[in-house]
Amino acid sequence: VGEKLADSLTQRFGSIGFLMLNAVWFVVWILINTGTFQSIPIFDPFPFNLLTMIVSLEAIILAIFVLISQNRVAKIDENCVN
Repeated sequence: VGEKLADSLTQRFGSIGFLMLNAVWFVVWILINTGTFQSIPIFDPFPFNLLTMIVSLEAIILAIFVLISQNRVAKIDENCVN
């Protein structure tokens, strides 16, 4: 079940939609935290330490999902060869 979930998530995360969502998220975060929107208080001033931590954690989690999916595919290929 976990491997199939990882496959599904990897497929979704490896899409243009996910890329665009991340790009919009980062741009909005940076605009908010550079004071572009006067009505929203700055909560992560430059150099955006909170954003850096979140992006790092996202990268770790995405890498793990990709590795799980690759291991699953390798197991399937190995079983087909034998």
